[in-house]
Amino acid sequence: MPYLCVLIYFVFFAGVAMTIGEGLWNNAINLMAMLISGVAAICLGYPLGLWFLGQIDKPAEFSWYFVFGGVWVVFFAWIMVFRVIGERLSRVRMKFVPPLETAAGPLMGLLLATMFASFLAFTLYYIPIRAGYWDARQAASWQQTTMRSGAGPFYTVLKAVAGDPIADASVGR
Repeated sequence: MPYLCVLIYFVFFAGVAMTIGEGLWNNAINLMAMLISGVAAICLGYPLGLWFLGQIDKPAEFSWYFVFGGVWVVFFAWIMVFRVIGERLSRVRMKFVPPLETAAGPLMGLLLATMFASFLAFTLYYIPIRAGYWDARQAASWQQTTMRSGAGPFYTVLKAVAGDPIADASVGR
């Protein structure tokens, strides 16, 4: 699990580096696409992964692999759809007042990087734990804290958008 924590930190810092100069408009559109795609990935990816597992008749021990793959396939598919729609509908970049653009653009990029890293942490932490593949209690306390607090922002969004039953089912409660 320490390598997964390092991966989450790396994805966060790479996300900040890639979005900090994109501007308020692009980061706001990408944030909305990421949030909608993430919620759709959890709500549709779980059943897709379990359906695919049933189609190829693998034992239940492999379920988390298929659920994890299903979630990420749905996420990437929805992101691509939003990117295409966003490029078609928003050919002109909206201009903001320069002080607002200067301050809010990097902040929106920071929020986007946080939410993407949180989605990654959520899928890495909760899907294998729900399947019984990982026992989080065996990890070091800093690893547990990193994964739990890293997954927190996306879990909050998922709970607010999809409701308690979906969010609680996705974390195995």
